[in-house]
Amino acid sequence: MVTPMKRSVPFVWVDVFAEAPFGGNPLAVLDGSGIPEDAHLPLARELSLSETTFYLPPSQPEAADLRVRIFTQAKEIPFSGHPLLGTAVAVLLNGRLRFTAPQTTVRLETGMGIVPVTVTGSEHPERAQFSHDRISVPGSPISDERLAWLSPALGLPMDRFRARTTTSSASDERVLYPQVVSGGARQLIVPIQTVEEIDEINASYRDVVVAEKTLGAELGILSFAFRSPPGSDAAVQVRARFFAYDAPNEDPATGSAAASLAVYLHHHKLLLPGQALEIDQGPPRGPIEGAPGRRSLLRAFCDGTTVQVEGRVREVLQGEMRLQF
Repeated sequence: MVTPMKRSVPFVWVDVFAEAPFGGNPLAVLDGSGIPEDAHLPLARELSLSETTFYLPPSQPEAADLRVRIFTQAKEIPFSGHPLLGTAVAVLLNGRLRFTAPQTTVRLETGMGIVPVTVTGSEHPERAQFSHDRISVPGSPISDERLAWLSPALGLPMDRFRARTTTSSASDERVLYPQVVSGGARQLIVPIQTVEEIDEINASYRDVVVAEKTLGAELGILSFAFRSPPGSDAAVQVRARFFAYDAPNEDPATGSAAASLAVYLHHHKLLLPGQALEIDQGPPRGPIEGAPGRRSLLRAFCDGTTVQVEGRVREVLQGEMRLQF
């Protein structure tokens, strides 16, 4: 039972990884200091976003500026990309912490540990980047009959879950297969042969739930295709879409999955240290007929030890919620 309360709560609504207004992934950031703990998940469900965050005083004030709790509509999770970037910008926008141009670092205490988020802007917060070293490649490439789980989940034939490409030297052709990788959370990275097929994906939520758990992911499936063969100098550009059991609607931007994809490509020697990975993510069409899909642009880097993900964060609205329940 939710603890009754009646009070005003400061909040900021931002769009993360939004190069254009009303793009990216929406996030609601609430001051959680006066909200009962048992109300966090119901409030996240009421707001109906992929994630909602609540910021609180840190348990380690000498090491962190704030503690952040991240909720999907299903549960609390220890780490997620766009909620960390959005929360860091939100607490600078509402004055909870002070922004000093051109760059301010916000140290956020999460369930994964303390993650620094660097926020930049000429006068006001504009872009944010997180960095951490909790990366790994716990799974082997999946190239056997287990790929059959992906066909009903993504609506593509089993033989499309691979990508043929070359290394940066253009002398070593290879085939990439789906693999579980962690850029902070274990996610299933699924290469697809063409960008056109990425846009043809017709995901089944029920089958996504089955596939990600069967194949070893803990936080979703990211499918991607190269826009052009990865080279040695220019940014690696991909088109991507993301689906997860705790988000019944397709996620338009996923910072943790961007981190996992950067780790995956670095592991396969297709992303060099210092080289940018640019990810165009989001559905091609909106949920209502005739509505455009919500698109995002994410940038990621990986050197094999650390991973960084960054993007534009736009304020949408700010004020106080008068909560009554």
